[in-house]
Amino acid sequence: MKSRQVGYVLIALIVIGISGLFYRIVIGGTDEFILEGLLPISEDIINQVDIKTNDGLSSELIKVNDSNWEVADNPIFVPKLAAFWEHVDDVSGAQLVAKKAKYHQLLGVDDESSTKISFFVGPSLQEQFHIGKWSPEVRLCYVRKSGKNEVYSIPCSQNGIFSSDPDSWRNPIVISIPPADVMSFDFIYPNSDENFSIYKTQESDWVVVDSDGMLEGPANLQVMDYLLQSVQVLPAAGFENDLAAKSLDFDAPDGSVRINTSEESNSPTTRLKLIKKDDESYYVKTPTQSTVFLIQYILGDFLLMKKSDILVSD
Repeated sequence: MKSRQVGYVLIALIVIGISGLFYRIVIGGTDEFILEGLLPISEDIINQVDIKTNDGLSSELIKVNDSNWEVADNPIFVPKLAAFWEHVDDVSGAQLVAKKAKYHQLLGVDDESSTKISFFVGPSLQEQFHIGKWSPEVRLCYVRKSGKNEVYSIPCSQNGIFSSDPDSWRNPIVISIPPADVMSFDFIYPNSDENFSIYKTQESDWVVVDSDGMLEGPANLQVMDYLLQSVQVLPAAGFENDLAAKSLDFDAPDGSVRINTSEESNSPTTRLKLIKKDDESYYVKTPTQSTVFLIQYILGDFLLMKKSDILVSD
């Protein structure tokens, strides 16, 4: 599509988005312009949600008990799930933006390009919708009920709320430890004499010690800040699939970092084991999770630092 055509499509989306907002503000939710008559699709009623796109991606969200959901046998990230159900709640009462089928392709709610989302109660299909295009300029999700021509809109502040990619529903946080809870770090490298530790002193200074516990000197505070920020929230760039993950030997990683926390901390002491994947990423695993995460190479390389990288030189 030429740039001028792309511009026309974007302008059309903005106009339709503004029209939807006009209906909401000026007409005030008149029955003629809102989506009504849906069967209940709230979290307490639904026990399975299927989300599919024609690119072959699909996510099956399964309720495993009253409050927990899984995708591909992995727990769903709670903030992601909460945002999903907040947007689902908006579907009932969504604002009409188009009545004719000729607008389906433009808005991305046609059968070929839409995201199809199905809600189930047990084995029975409760409701099914087509979710259309999203753009940062309009910030709306377009919704069409299967078998109907009318297209409605709901507010969507971000893309991916109705993602068909299973990995997008998984918890992307490898670890999250408040900096104040960290008492020391141990850097461990198999078959190497490069092992060392970093300790917080009673004066809250940071010092580097060798593998025998002998003081080497003060730690570089700027590097320490980066290190503490890294473990405060360590984000994954992706996940390794189960089959490939089983072939990785985390009993002999390229290196590991143990983060030791205080006795009063709600975050237990944990250990990151890292294996270099390629020039773009590292595999990383923790003892409490079976998940093998992928993190950016620059972050993995930083975590596998050498003693000389943090020790203040004379």
